[in-house]
Amino acid sequence: MKNRVIWLVVGGGLLGVSQQIALVVLPLLADVMQTPYETLVNWQAAGSFLFLFSSVFWAKVVANKGCSFVIKVSSAGFILSNLLLMCVWLVQTNYSVELMLTLFILSRIMHGIFSSGVVPQLQISALQIFSKNSIGALAKVSLGGTLARCLTPIVCLGLLLVSPIWVFALPIILGVFVLLATPVIPHCDIKAHEPAKPNQQWGLLAVAFICSFSLCYGQFSLVQVLSKTLTDNSVAVSQWVAVNLALTAGLSTFFQLYFIKKQKIDSESLLVLSVGAALLMALISSLMSSIMALCVFIAFTFVALNSATLAYTNIIVSKAGKQFTNYIATLHTVGYAVGALCVNLSLSMPYGLVSAALTAAFSFILYRFIAHVHSTRASSI
Repeated sequence: MKNRVIWLVVGGGLLGVSQQIALVVLPLLADVMQTPYETLVNWQAAGSFLFLFSSVFWAKVVANKGCSFVIKVSSAGFILSNLLLMCVWLVQTNYSVELMLTLFILSRIMHGIFSSGVVPQLQISALQIFSKNSIGALAKVSLGGTLARCLTPIVCLGLLLVSPIWVFALPIILGVFVLLATPVIPHCDIKAHEPAKPNQQWGLLAVAFICSFSLCYGQFSLVQVLSKTLTDNSVAVSQWVAVNLALTAGLSTFFQLYFIKKQKIDSESLLVLSVGAALLMALISSLMSSIMALCVFIAFTFVALNSATLAYTNIIVSKAGKQFTNYIATLHTVGYAVGALCVNLSLSMPYGLVSAALTAAFSFILYRFIAHVHSTRASSI
């Protein structure tokens, strides 16, 4: 059982590791390829956009082939995409810029097609393996993503001192581990679910979009806010962003470990408390002038959003079916993309927009809890 926990954590961190490494290696590749950095970033984003289609595709495949098959195929594709990325670095002195750019584009396309099949299927597998603690099962996969975002930049700094090739090799090594460690998960009917009203199902999916939007937009906006305060001091901006990310990762890890240990957690109550806390923290952040206080309250906002993600994912899959993990992943991708695009608005109070979005989400969550969840529980007493 311990080996399966390690497998879930490492697998849950694959996407986070590859995304963090892309931030590290794209400037290096832009230099050796003599290609504008923006060009590589655009192709990186285009590959991520493929998640919108590939997530739905893997949802159909897993219904017929099972989780183990999809995880193995997706991991193999993930490994191959990163091998192509490594090839770009290895052939830099022998091949043309056009060929290197072609390899890079193929790598990002494969990444977009295959990487989306890993995490949702790991979540389904975790729910099957640790069925007695569904929130804890989801937290095991989420913990991998948190650790990936926290540790990958530090690991990359150490690997760059040895050789950049080891940075390219890191996701390949982790991908091979997940591929080899994937156990045979008994095939089950992931569409089996309790009756649920459609408006509850799609309403929670809308909340998933809002939460992912708020998380992405909040992260990008922090740089803008700090840049306006710390004018012409990019080093200080980076340092404060690092402080915020480290605090967020540390607190998220603590809560995820708590969810793993706790045997019974009320997902409905957790969702209301998490979204409410995220809204409160975002409102306070929009009023903060102190940099330290701003980073701390924004970190608490992100932690609350991470907890909300566990809650609504558990509620959706229990009511609508485990295949909805794929649709949740798709909406998360859309939310991140919209959040990144909204950074171009350059609002004077960006966390006012986050607060407005979370107000809409919290209003629905609270209404849903009072009108449906609380009334159902009261009638059953």
